[in-house]
Amino acid sequence: MSEKSYKLRAREVADDTKYPKNDEHYTPKIVFDRTIGHADYDPATTEDKAKEFGINIFDTIETDGLTTDWAVFNRIWINPPFTLKKEFVRKAIKTVNENEECSIFVLLPIESLTTNWFYDVTVGYDLFIPRGRIKFEDPRNPKAKSPTFGSVIVKFSNYARNEIINFNMQYCEKDGL
Repeated sequence: MSEKSYKLRAREVADDTKYPKNDEHYTPKIVFDRTIGHADYDPATTEDKAKEFGINIFDTIETDGLTTDWAVFNRIWINPPFTLKKEFVRKAIKTVNENEECSIFVLLPIESLTTNWFYDVTVGYDLFIPRGRIKFEDPRNPKAKSPTFGSVIVKFSNYARNEIINFNMQYCEKDGL
């Protein structure tokens, strides 16, 4: 989907059009705290989530984070709408190439691991794979279940270092293995 299409979609959402259910998965704070801790900017969030995470500069679907210059920030967190993940990943790579001090953490569905595009764009970057599935939040339906897929966090940065992140199992769904 092009950036122009994203703008059109943002207008539709602003007009109370239902946003696809599979894009409404909000990150629990513990996941943010254990992977990045703090961020200067989030281009794909809600005002409430930005406030919860202590992020003062952010964009929502209505303000279209794909049109903002990310290169002015040094630490960026993104849980993009999964239907627009490629657009956000492309912009993340472009940004770390423009700002060598920038680190961008992008939360993606783990199914991406098995695709050619994912392999091609993540070689040389850090991957954080949680043990179990993240229990995402849906403020419209607090009893909603998490998606049926796992997640991976990619750290786009010019300084790769391998880290293992352990989430408390109460924040992940057990997969029965």
